[in-house]
Amino acid sequence: MTESIQFKDILEISASARDKIVELMQGRDGGDLVVRVLVTGRLPGGGYQTEFQFVGRDERQDTDAVQDAGGFLLYFDPSCAASLRGAKVNYDASKYNAGFNIDYPQTPTVLPPGVEQRRDWTELTAIAVQKVVDEHINPGVSVHDGWVLLLDVKDEAAYIEMGGGCQGCGMAFVTLKQGIEQMIMQNVPQIKQVIDITEHADGTNPYYSPAAGGDSPFG
Repeated sequence: MTESIQFKDILEISASARDKIVELMQGRDGGDLVVRVLVTGRLPGGGYQTEFQFVGRDERQDTDAVQDAGGFLLYFDPSCAASLRGAKVNYDASKYNAGFNIDYPQTPTVLPPGVEQRRDWTELTAIAVQKVVDEHINPGVSVHDGWVLLLDVKDEAAYIEMGGGCQGCGMAFVTLKQGIEQMIMQNVPQIKQVIDITEHADGTNPYYSPAAGGDSPFG
C-alpha cells in the first residue's frame, strides 16, 4: 500500500452532511475510521445508487482517490470517483424523508452523428416538455444506450421519437407508457397525449429484445 495520499475534490459535501457524518463516526469511536464511497447501481432517472460505509483507515487501496472532507477522509475507487465527480451531498433532518440526499450532475445525452434535437422552440409548453426530456427522460434511457427526441408539440400532444437502445426494444411500449408519458404529463399538465412516431421495426440492435426478457428503464 502506498504511503502517499492524493487529495481530490470529488463530492461537494454541505456543512449539515459533514456534521452528521462526524457525529456518526464519533458514535462509533471513529478515530481510525474513514468513509468508503461505493456506487452499487444506476437510478432510472439518472444518477447512481450510492452507499457510504465506515471502514478502517488502513483499508485504502493503491488506486483509491482520497478526499479530505474536513474532519474525515473519503475513499473512492477510480470508477466510483469518475461517476460521482461534481455530485452534491446534503443532510436535512427536517424533511419527511430525513437523511442524506445526493444531487448528481446532469450528463448531456450524446446523440449519434446526423441526429440533432430541435432547439428553436418558442411556445412555452414545448419549452417545458423539452426540459423534461433533457433533465428526466434522457438521463434514464441513456442507461440502456437509448435517447428520446421531442419532434413537435401540437393540440395538447407531444410527438417524440425513440432511438438507440430504445428503437425496436421489446419494452419500448412500457418505457413510453410508464416512463416518458407519465413524466411529461405530470410535469406539463397542458399535454394530454404523448405520441411515439418511432419506426421500431427498423431497430437493429436494441438493448433488450422480447426474447431476452428485458425490462424498461422506467418499469
